[in-house]
Amino acid sequence: MRPTWAEIDSAAFGRNLATVASRLPPGSRLIAVMKANAYGHGAAELAKECTPDRVAMIAVVMLEEAMELRRAGVTTPLLVLGPLSEAQVRIAAENGIDVGVPGPEELEAATRVARDRDVVIHLKIDSGMGRMGSTEGELPRIVELVRSAPRLKVAALYTHYANAGDPDDPFTVEQSARFDALVETLAKAGLSAPLRHRANSAAMMRGMVRPGEYARVGIALYGAEALDAGESRLEPVMRWRTEIVRLKDLPKGHAVGYAMTFRTERPTRLATLPVGYADGYNRLLSNKGDVLVRGMRAPVVGRVSMDLITVDVTDVPGASCGDEVILIGRQGDEEVTVEEIAAKTGTISYEVLCGVSARVPRVYRVDGRATVRSRFQ
Repeated sequence: MRPTWAEIDSAAFGRNLATVASRLPPGSRLIAVMKANAYGHGAAELAKECTPDRVAMIAVVMLEEAMELRRAGVTTPLLVLGPLSEAQVRIAAENGIDVGVPGPEELEAATRVARDRDVVIHLKIDSGMGRMGSTEGELPRIVELVRSAPRLKVAALYTHYANAGDPDDPFTVEQSARFDALVETLAKAGLSAPLRHRANSAAMMRGMVRPGEYARVGIALYGAEALDAGESRLEPVMRWRTEIVRLKDLPKGHAVGYAMTFRTERPTRLATLPVGYADGYNRLLSNKGDVLVRGMRAPVVGRVSMDLITVDVTDVPGASCGDEVILIGRQGDEEVTVEEIAAKTGTISYEVLCGVSARVPRVYRVDGRATVRSRFQ
């Protein structure tokens, strides 16, 4: 097998779940967000760590994601945030999966399904993000639709914060107050729900979870930084590694890679690695990224190509073919974080993790031992 894979520390994920659960106020529970294949980590495998003492529900976005978890034997309650079509709502209801309803159109579809069966929904309210959720002007129609469907159960009211990662932006507090006001409006009209959830990873890290409310936590569970400022990272769960497959010595002035964007400025020892942008190693890291070899940083030189990258190991004593190379993660005292890669490529850690492609096998480790090797996850 090609010596490039992502090591997923299942035990670290479990510890992160436990840490988050321990930080929640009395009566609050955790909704573990595992959309996008658990942010590229492998939802079916990591869902095994979502035990009832840690997690109340698992949230995904697509019905297909929820059904994959069900086929994998996951019995934890599931929430599909949607949006879903009428046919998808029916499938979700048939499989005991809660449905997120982001607006009156989707609610109409849910009420049609609820004519002949029970349907459990979480009703999303737009508190200011402007993307999904019912607006204040749509609330009368929402109440009318819910009243028309006795077999429709509103299990929760929820909203989503637009900028909780910035502790200095007052908008999150404004959104929270707006959500409270809209929930009160619904209550006066006779529509209430036993649960509420508003806090995401950043709000949870800021201590903004209301007692008794659930918290939808995603990126923090995978050990990435949820806040724009400060340090709130839990344990990183992914360690992406490869190996040196070719070494060569180049003279000063020698071109490297497509379009010859790099020329050696000294006699250079060049290492070639079997990984490229088809694996999710961003092409914008050309002549910009760093990897770890023998616990030392080695710069990426030349263009990142589809299947290969080249790094300068001139300053890494003893670098040899077969040496482990870290693309994301720790080696010795050095670490390449997803936040570092995101900053160099002008994106966010979420995209870096989700971008590790399906052709990179995931190897799951518990207490340092490989337990599952999953290819093309």
